[in-house]
Amino acid sequence: MTLLTAVASVTVLLFGGVFASAQPAAAAEVVEAKPPLVVFIGNSFTGGSAMDSGGIARFPSLLSAELKFPYMTLTADGAGYASAGDQSRTFLALAKKVPENAAVVVVLGSDDDADKTAADIRSGAAETYARIHNQAPGAVILAVASPWGQTPTPKGVVTARDAVRDAALQDGNAFVDTITDKWLVAGPTGQVGSDGVHPTDVGHAEMAKYLAPVLRLLLPTRSA
Repeated sequence: MTLLTAVASVTVLLFGGVFASAQPAAAAEVVEAKPPLVVFIGNSFTGGSAMDSGGIARFPSLLSAELKFPYMTLTADGAGYASAGDQSRTFLALAKKVPENAAVVVVLGSDDDADKTAADIRSGAAETYARIHNQAPGAVILAVASPWGQTPTPKGVVTARDAVRDAALQDGNAFVDTITDKWLVAGPTGQVGSDGVHPTDVGHAEMAKYLAPVLRLLLPTRSA
């Protein structure tokens, strides 16, 4: 798993914790931290397609069940950093709905940007990350390149991967290179559906397997 960050180590943020009331010590109350909220932004790789069997089989739900965090998805088919998807929504438009209490925001995808220039993708990515920081100042951003289940990977998808990587690392965010790591290529058969693009239930399970250790690093420490 190739996890790149712009700093030497990943900063673990502390949320919640133990609070003492203004009353005498005997009346102090211990409040347990709430589970951190994870937000997933993306296109149909995140929102799902006819190639999978539904919400509980998709990687956000699988990760939530494994790592015990609440989550929300903000997706639009055909969306990207520079490409407008359903209802003319880009990732930037979706980012405007990120709640203030988000602990980690995962932005996965850029294959729909394959026909855009690297400059436009980098610009769109930078705006998206800035908007997320504005929406949820305490959130950690994880940028994930679009996985591609066929080789060789199309030139436009590689260009998009490189542009997203550059924008993410320049902004100090974490980045995962799904192409180098051979998501949807290595591993079990049947990860990609009959459309040749979107993950099946098997593919979503593999995506969750790759992302789980990364999210464990990025999720805030909880108070007991």
